[in-house]
Amino acid sequence: MANDDLILGKRTAREIAEYLTLIGDEESAERFRAAEAAVKGMGAGWDAFLGKDQWAYGSMVVGFVDADDEHRVGISNANAIEADQGLRGKRVKISLEGFYVQSYPGSGKHRILCEFSGRNQVAGESEELKFALTVEARDGEGAAIQGKPIFMGVTIGDDGLNFMGETVNVSSSEDDVILDALNSDAFKQGLALATMVQPALKPFTGLATGVVKAVLGRSKNKKVFKFDLGLDFNKSHLSVRLRRGSYVIVQKGAGDWKWENFEFERATRQIYRKADGEPLELNYLVVGVDDFLGEPAPPKAPPKARAPRP
Repeated sequence: MANDDLILGKRTAREIAEYLTLIGDEESAERFRAAEAAVKGMGAGWDAFLGKDQWAYGSMVVGFVDADDEHRVGISNANAIEADQGLRGKRVKISLEGFYVQSYPGSGKHRILCEFSGRNQVAGESEELKFALTVEARDGEGAAIQGKPIFMGVTIGDDGLNFMGETVNVSSSEDDVILDALNSDAFKQGLALATMVQPALKPFTGLATGVVKAVLGRSKNKKVFKFDLGLDFNKSHLSVRLRRGSYVIVQKGAGDWKWENFEFERATRQIYRKADGEPLELNYLVVGVDDFLGEPAPPKAPPKARAPRP
């Protein structure tokens, strides 16, 4: 597994089985060994034999829920909604509103490292944004997170906002010291932005990137999911439109998808099937976009993370 930029779902069934064995998930490893054998016998891709290992899906769909909606409501296709042209040049906050884990590699409570990226368009310049946080959840549960700030006060450019993210399955207990850097006060309130480019942000973005790189340096930690959203004002059917509300990013396999078959419950931050009222059995994140109402506090110096042990 030399290329650490690949998510698990883009690797071979044999590579995935080797990783699962390494982290002690022999039951799942056996399923992928069986999938590899089935691929050789039938000529299909191994993902055609996936059952309960939803973390290995390599595709995604993006839905949208209006900010004014309450209780259990319908979900719109984020490529078909009307963009809010009034957000051009406005400052917004971006938050992680929910993270649902249907299944992740390993057993017990999963520890998942999330890294988010974007750009702040201010005064004719742009600055790179990086923020990282960790969540914990067992299979079939939502993480104990609700409205976690990511970027506070990001300015939307004329072309909208490019927002990216990735998740890493952390199975190495030796990374506790590194991840503690993300639990400091400087990271708990999100990345605070101002109305001008801030050189002081560079240590924050560097620390977030360094933490993810150090964690991925362990053989027991692997990327599980990546997404890249071009939130803009275009009317192309391939564009994800930008407006205030919640974006539901679902990790899924190949095949058709109809958002009209699902509903979103704001109280639980979960997706339910209309047909039977049962929860959607896939992994997904909920990212909120809303008005930024206050000036951020000046950034504190980021903590110094101790170098990982070799």
